[in-house]
Amino acid sequence: MKICLINPPCTVLDDANLEPPLGLLYIAAVLRENNYNDIKIYTMTDCKNIEEVKNKIENIPEADIYGFTVYCTNYNYTKMCINYIKNRNSNSIIILGGPNASALPEFTLKDSGCDYVITGEGEDAFSRAVYHIEFFGYGDDILTPRIIEGKGREDLDTIPFPAWDLIDLHKFNRTLNGERVISIISSRGCPNKCVHCNSIIMGAGRKIRYRSTDNVIREIKYLQSLGYTNFRFSDDNFTIRPNLGNLLSELKKLNIKYRVFARIEQLTEENCKLLSESGCKLVSIGLESLNPDNLKFLRKQAHKGLEHKHLQNVRNSGMTSRIYFMMGLPYDTDETIEKYFKEAMTLVFDEFIIYPLIPYPGTLIAQTPEKFGYTITNMDFTTYIQIGSNRSTCYVLQHKNFTTDDVERWHDYVTHLLETRGRVHMGLSGVAK
Repeated sequence: MKICLINPPCTVLDDANLEPPLGLLYIAAVLRENNYNDIKIYTMTDCKNIEEVKNKIENIPEADIYGFTVYCTNYNYTKMCINYIKNRNSNSIIILGGPNASALPEFTLKDSGCDYVITGEGEDAFSRAVYHIEFFGYGDDILTPRIIEGKGREDLDTIPFPAWDLIDLHKFNRTLNGERVISIISSRGCPNKCVHCNSIIMGAGRKIRYRSTDNVIREIKYLQSLGYTNFRFSDDNFTIRPNLGNLLSELKKLNIKYRVFARIEQLTEENCKLLSESGCKLVSIGLESLNPDNLKFLRKQAHKGLEHKHLQNVRNSGMTSRIYFMMGLPYDTDETIEKYFKEAMTLVFDEFIIYPLIPYPGTLIAQTPEKFGYTITNMDFTTYIQIGSNRSTCYVLQHKNFTTDDVERWHDYVTHLLETRGRVHMGLSGVAK
C-alpha cells in the first residue's frame, strides 16, 4: 500500500511553514511500527498564494491512501486537494483527521468528499483503517463506521518517535534566538476545560498523560544528533507535569535552549528558577483577562491574584514572558477595558498578543453561544483565525452588551496602549517565532 500524508496549505498567515506536521509524523511512525513502509509526507505549507497552491496540488504524489490533517484555515484547500486526487484516481482512499475534522466529523465526511474521518488521536486508528482497506477492500460494509474514533494510548512511551527522516527539516522556519527550532511534545491532554479553548477538541478536559523523563530525553538526544539544540515544547501546559523537577534536571544536562507554554499558577519562584537553569528562554502564558468576572466565565479564575508575583518570578529568572490577552469577553465594556489594561501595564512582561474570542468548532462557545449571550455573525469557520497576515484576525461574535465593532475598537486601542508603553507585539519578537 502506498500511503501519502499531506499537510495542506494555509495562505492567511505571515508564515505557515514554521514547523513540521508533528501529528502526521507520529502517524507515519505508527504505520512503520505496523510494517507499512511505503510512506510519503507531502507538505504544502510553504505556499504563499493560490498559484503556488495549484502547482503544489498538481504535484501531489500518487498513492493508494491519503491522510490529511485539517484545520479551519486549510479546510477549503483540503477540499481542492481531494477533488484533484479523486479526479486523477477515483479509487484512492482519503482519510481526514485533525482539529477541524474532529470537531465536525459528520459535516466533514459529507462536505469534503473524503472516505473516512478519524477523530481525536489518530495514530492507531489510521493504521487499523489502512489494514482493513488493504485486506478487505473499501466499502461501508467493510470498515464501519466511516467516522472512526481515535483513542490515544495510555502509555505514551509505547508510541514510537515521530518519523523525522521523512521530511526535510531545513525547510521549516521556527526559531529561538535566531537559531532553528524543532517542536516536541511531552504530554497529551489537559485537565482544564476552558470555555474558549480549541485544544479541547484534541484532548483538553480529559485525562492528561505524560511521557517518561527518559523517553523525552532520548528523543531530544536523537534530535541533537541531527544538529538541533533549540526546542519548542508544544504541550498545552508544560509546567503541570508532576515530575517537572526531574525532567528539568535532566534537560539541564543536555545544554539545550527551549520555550514552553505554561499556566500562571505553576510559575512559582522555584519552578521558574529550575526552568531557567535547564535552558528555558521563553514562557508563553494565557492570562486572557485581568477582569475576575471574565476569568470566571473562561474557567480560569484560579490564577487571579498571582499575575504580579509570578510574572516577576519569570523576569527574575531571566526568561522572556509572552502574554496572551483576549477581547470580546462577556464583561468587557469601555470602562473595564480601560481599567484592567491600565492594571496590566503594572505587570512585568515582555511580549504580548491580543485576539478576539473566536467560536472555533467544537468549543462550548460555538456549540451554545446563546447560553453566554452571544450571536455568531459569521458561520464560515474557514475565516476563523487568531493571528493572520499583517496582524489580521476575525470578529465574528456579537454579544448582547456589545458589537463586533466594539471588539475591534478595543483590540486596536489595547494594542496601541501596550506598544506605546514598551511591550513588544509577538509579531515583532526578536526572541522567538
